[in-house]
Amino acid sequence: MLKGLNRNWAILLAVLLLFCFVSYASAEYDRSYSPLKNGGAEHGLSCWDTVACKAKECIPNSGERCFTLNVQENSRAEMRSDSINIRRSEKFCVEYYCKTQGDFNKTASLYLAVRSFGLQGENVLSVEKRKLTAKKGSWKQGSEEFTAHKNAYFVDVQFAARGLSENNASLLLDDIVLYREIDYSPLYGEIKSISKGDSLITFPMQRRSRGAVSIAVQSLQGVTARTEGPKIWMDTGDDTFLDYLKDEFSVSLDRSYENDFPRLLKAMKKHTSGSYVLYDLDYKPSISAANTMAGLRDAVAVDKSLEQIALKAGYKLAADVSRKDCEWVYNNFRDEINEEAIIVHTNDMRRHPSVFHIKDFAPAMKALNWWHSDEELSRRVYRSMEPVSPVYGWQDGTTSDEGLTVKLHSEEGLFQMPSDWMLNLSVHASTGPAMKDEKFTQKISREKPDSEQGVHYLTFIMSDMDNILTEIGPDSFYSEDKFYANQHRGEFPMSWGMAPSLVELSPAGVDMWYDAATENDAFVGYCGLGYFYPYHAPYMQTHSQRLDEFLERADLRTLLLIDRIMPDSRLTQDYYDKIKYFTSIDRLRGFFFMEYVKYAPYNGKILWFDGKPMVCARFDFRDEKFYSAVRSTPEELAGSINELPTNPSIPDSYTFVTVHAWSRGMDDIRNTIKKLDSDVRVVNAEDFIELIRLNVEH
Repeated sequence: MLKGLNRNWAILLAVLLLFCFVSYASAEYDRSYSPLKNGGAEHGLSCWDTVACKAKECIPNSGERCFTLNVQENSRAEMRSDSINIRRSEKFCVEYYCKTQGDFNKTASLYLAVRSFGLQGENVLSVEKRKLTAKKGSWKQGSEEFTAHKNAYFVDVQFAARGLSENNASLLLDDIVLYREIDYSPLYGEIKSISKGDSLITFPMQRRSRGAVSIAVQSLQGVTARTEGPKIWMDTGDDTFLDYLKDEFSVSLDRSYENDFPRLLKAMKKHTSGSYVLYDLDYKPSISAANTMAGLRDAVAVDKSLEQIALKAGYKLAADVSRKDCEWVYNNFRDEINEEAIIVHTNDMRRHPSVFHIKDFAPAMKALNWWHSDEELSRRVYRSMEPVSPVYGWQDGTTSDEGLTVKLHSEEGLFQMPSDWMLNLSVHASTGPAMKDEKFTQKISREKPDSEQGVHYLTFIMSDMDNILTEIGPDSFYSEDKFYANQHRGEFPMSWGMAPSLVELSPAGVDMWYDAATENDAFVGYCGLGYFYPYHAPYMQTHSQRLDEFLERADLRTLLLIDRIMPDSRLTQDYYDKIKYFTSIDRLRGFFFMEYVKYAPYNGKILWFDGKPMVCARFDFRDEKFYSAVRSTPEELAGSINELPTNPSIPDSYTFVTVHAWSRGMDDIRNTIKKLDSDVRVVNAEDFIELIRLNVEH
């Protein structure tokens, strides 16, 4: 009997230990970045609201500063941080160093408190207090875990010393940080899986005078992507992906609704809430507002010119946003908006003619469609998103400059998915849950490459393939004779970019590219999860962890980074501090690097991080000759390469050429190769990295 009891107790103990382990393991924190500012008093008392607190040197003449809370008899001292964005019910931890000077009375209270705030950042929802156990005269590290209130959008952090003290005792604090939980959901959100034998309703994409119809149909497309309704395909005449879906998913096409919008609207009513959101195409901000509200209300977005058609089809008004904008939607419906994706896309044809595109994805994701000229407001909105979330669309309402746009989004912890001309992204994303367990394999050889002496190694990588339009957009590179459909593809080693996030956004697209590849087609991970600048980005640990999963699924072993270091600085070994989380990814064998705009300012320099080479572009193959590394013709590029050393033990015997996709293609590369000397070896990007690792001392 006792043995049975002991066994039962042992089982119970094992279960409790397992529960504790799972509970602890479920909260992993991103220690690469703390959104709590000035935690080491390096900027005095800025970012803190204080009482009886000073920022002073911890050790005289050391230059090291800390916070000092001075407590006199019957007094209090405290310091409270600025508000910090948080997700509802998010786990986070606060770490710090503390010690005391002088003697505190036994009745004194030393504590750390976290307050959770609601949507407007004003109403206190909860307060959690933890006792501080500081040592007299010696620093002690403290760490406390918290969970934000279930309705919280902000928290702040307070340290306080209250009560009696002897001889003016002090509490000293330093290196205060707040680390947020690493947590993310699939990029396809709540979009339903495509299934074998599904039917796609096709509808022709229309612009200009019929643009309102295209917006309405795409809003239906997005809403029904989350419901059990039929899927809709916006038809542009490019059947590339449709052919794939026919072959792999046996889908059929229903073309009976083409050019019959009223009939389509009536047929889709039962798969929506049966309501519409009214906007005014002539009041441009209302386009963005309606695109968001359609998702939040499972409704169709209807321009005033189409309202009577909607009413005749039996739809009822859900919201009139004809004189509203994205700011109004955000302020009034933020608690309903998905915090893990945002669409930043123009609503003004004069700014960019892609206004009528990518109008399915906000409704599909219940995401915010944002376009605003106020930078401070836009930053607040971006900061409220979950760290390391995607931005769909292109450019920003605050600037038309690509570099400033991506820098802004990067600084606020987001990554760009260039997709301004995108259509049918919700259909692509429906293959995400359908293929969520699939891994993909490149066709290139992974055998150790032969290393020759007296040769120069050269690799070509196609540019701009962070842009998912190049891979899965209408008239993508896949179907263009200039690129993947070129008759000479496969005759020579060529490296293509692959956006790693496509393993969730369109695994079918990845499969389509890989299946059509030859043994001479290699794929390079392009930019990370999306287009972003690591030099300016927080939350690199979260980015790296998610990227690692995508790289594994896509069988990617090299990563090309684009960054915006210039003109403020130059690329040096110090860059390791920004990308160490990437270099720690075991499966990555090496990196390629390009600077924004001037892709190749470093003359092919090779840096080493954690035993892995990062190779800078040596030449930029493009039309516009606006800096010294540009080579505009095959003759000029081949001539420059033929003059380079042929000693594989030195970095100058390796050349990475970035091929500017908007002005150069496969025929230009082939013509260049024809003009190379016999001692130049063209290899794919993976072999290029392996040869450097084999031959170059580091």
